[in-house]
Amino acid sequence: LESRLIADWGFAALIVEDSGERILFDAGASGDILSHNARELNEDLSSLTAVVLSHWHRDHAGGLAAVAQTAPRATYFLPPGAGFDWPEVRTHPVREEPVRITDHVYSTGVVAGIEQAVVVLSDTCPFLLTGCAHPGVPALLEATRVIAEPKGLLGGLHGFSEFGCLDGLSRVYPCHCTQRKRDILTRFRDKAFPCGVGLKLVL
Repeated sequence: LESRLIADWGFAALIVEDSGERILFDAGASGDILSHNARELNEDLSSLTAVVLSHWHRDHAGGLAAVAQTAPRATYFLPPGAGFDWPEVRTHPVREEPVRITDHVYSTGVVAGIEQAVVVLSDTCPFLLTGCAHPGVPALLEATRVIAEPKGLLGGLHGFSEFGCLDGLSRVYPCHCTQRKRDILTRFRDKAFPCGVGLKLVL
C-alpha cells in the first residue's frame, strides 16, 4: 500500500458514491493522521455529506472533533455513549433499528446495545463494514440481512472465530483489531485479502 500514508491503531473508511454522496465511517484515533492521509489520497474531507461512528472507543472516535471542524455541514449518525460537544453540527442519534444514510448506504442500527455497522448496497456485492464487531460477526451479519444479503465484509473483527458464518461471502477483508487475520486469510485463500491503510475497493 501507499508508503506516504501513515498507519495507526485506528479505523476509518471513506465511501464515495457515484451520486456525489461522501460518507466517512469512523474517524480513526487521530485527526492529524486522518487529515494527512486524506490529503495524500486527494480526498477532501470538507465535502463529506455524512459521518457514521460505529462506537465511541478512541481508535474510532479520536479524529471525530477534527472531522466536525472540517465538515460541519455533514450529518453525524452517532450511537449512544460519550457526548459530542459540537452543537453547531447536525446529529442523528442511532438506536436499535436500521437507519438510511443514503439510497445505497445504511446503518444496521446499534446491535446488542454496543455498536453499529454500515451496509453498502451494490448490485454485485453488498458489503458490511464493521468497526470492531464487538457484538460478534454473526450478530452483525444477521442485522445486515434486514437490509440486504451481505456478500462482502471489511473491518475489524476482534477475536472472531466462528469462521463458518463467512462461507456464504465472496470477499472478506479482515483488518484493524482482527486477532485471527492469518487464520482467516489461510482458511479462505480464494476470497480473503489483506487490508490496511490506503486500500481502495470498487463495488
